[in-house]
Amino acid sequence: MNTTGGRQLAAALKAHGIEQVYGIPGTHNLEIFAGLHSEGIRVITPRHEQGGGYAADGSARVSGKPSVLITTTGPAALNAAAAMLQAHSDSVPVLLISPGVPVRHPGLGNGLLHEVRSQSGVFDSIVESSVRVTAPSEIPQAVAHAFATMTTGRNKPVYLEIPLDVIEEEGPHTPVLPVSTDVRLPLDETVLESAAQALRSAKKPLLIAGGGSRGAGRATAQLAEVLGAPIVETTAGMGVLESPNRVGAIGGLAAFHTLLGQADALIAIGTELAPSEFWDPGMRLPETIVRIDIDQRAMITNASPSHPLLARAEDAVEALVAKLGGQRAEGELWSAPLAEEIEAERAEWHKPFKALTEAINTHRKTIDGPLTLVGDSSMSCYYGLQLGVQLREGDRYLYPAGGGTLGYSLPAGIGAKFARPDEDVIAVAGDGGSMFTIQELMAAVEHQLAVSFIIVDNGGYGEIAREMLERGDEPTAVALGRPDFVALARSLGMEAQKVTDAAELAAGLAEARKAQAPRLFLMGEHSPTAEYLVNNPQFGK
Repeated sequence: MNTTGGRQLAAALKAHGIEQVYGIPGTHNLEIFAGLHSEGIRVITPRHEQGGGYAADGSARVSGKPSVLITTTGPAALNAAAAMLQAHSDSVPVLLISPGVPVRHPGLGNGLLHEVRSQSGVFDSIVESSVRVTAPSEIPQAVAHAFATMTTGRNKPVYLEIPLDVIEEEGPHTPVLPVSTDVRLPLDETVLESAAQALRSAKKPLLIAGGGSRGAGRATAQLAEVLGAPIVETTAGMGVLESPNRVGAIGGLAAFHTLLGQADALIAIGTELAPSEFWDPGMRLPETIVRIDIDQRAMITNASPSHPLLARAEDAVEALVAKLGGQRAEGELWSAPLAEEIEAERAEWHKPFKALTEAINTHRKTIDGPLTLVGDSSMSCYYGLQLGVQLREGDRYLYPAGGGTLGYSLPAGIGAKFARPDEDVIAVAGDGGSMFTIQELMAAVEHQLAVSFIIVDNGGYGEIAREMLERGDEPTAVALGRPDFVALARSLGMEAQKVTDAAELAAGLAEARKAQAPRLFLMGEHSPTAEYLVNNPQFGK
């Protein structure tokens, strides 16, 4: 039976388990949307493609499954580029699908609507795989390849381009069934034994739990407790485990590098050891590095391991625990003498956001199920949430660590709620970053998503103002005019309120949870830079 390229695409997505996509219809993708409707695939409409990309990212991180964003050509696809960059840097399986110029179009810039000379070429440098098909019959296989790429080993985003004429062209329907990519790699017993022996000999082992350790939380905690190793989490590793050995997500603190410098063995599980996580491109690493990762390239990224274990985290960690005997180490952690230094530095950086994190911690105690906390690339998140919020095993912290994009948290929180409607979601952003994607709050209102949005107002780009002052520069272009966020949220149909302390915010979060409706909270940041920006609006203009 013949059918159009657009409908073949929709059928292929349905065959791969896609029941919902994020997308904005346009002149060039109407046949795709007709196909989605006929297949019963739900479409969530963002207000900007970048916001749609972040929402797809949030859905994929929480569900653990690929998420799909559909745009039209040219500017619409390019609007999603920052979100795809973020997905790639944080290993998130997002599939971006867009029309492209017709197959026989020369691509020379002759004025075709939305024309980009090489749209797939743009994404070739951003995502794991950028594919342009040339016939309807190629679409099912291209979709199957995309899902295999996204889900084999370390998750990755993919771009799929379908030319305008191919979307409308009819051709024979050639379904390609999805295949399982859950491959269990056999452990190298020789490396496993040598790793166990090296760790037995270590006096000061340190364990770093990355996002790849999710699913192996309890085994990872047990491994650390057997070795007497403190556990440092990456941002993606927050909420993976609970353990008395847990030190927290302190990679950005100087005290972490003191801790690392004293370690004589490092166990790195599911982490690239990225400079963006540890704020130091030249980390001093011990000679003994046991690295556990499912991806061969990640295994040697930023540090070559002495003992590489290429496997799923749960398989490798459980095998290591078995080799080591499973007996909990006695006595205090070797890092105990550094505890005071770590806490002092943590408290200093976290101080301006104490009310924010106290309120979230208070609220967390009232929730029985998992909490998804979403952060933006803002001070309130990397100094506030990461250093002050106590997550439990099974919780998640979604944060744009690699790309460091602004505007991530509000739409990502919406995407997370779509993926797990029965779980609690709190999204936090600064006043500057929130303005990148604040229009996406409309989707939360339309679908009555019970997400609590917290905007922390520091008068503009407070972090950049602080960095300018540290350089001895005159702060420039950092003091921003802001809307009345409470009135803005209310104009969208959402409850909103300004809060001044932890108790007020905690009470508001409880009310929002009871109402099961979206709500926005506005609070100030208590730091010298913020107070200067707010009280001296001419500063930094």
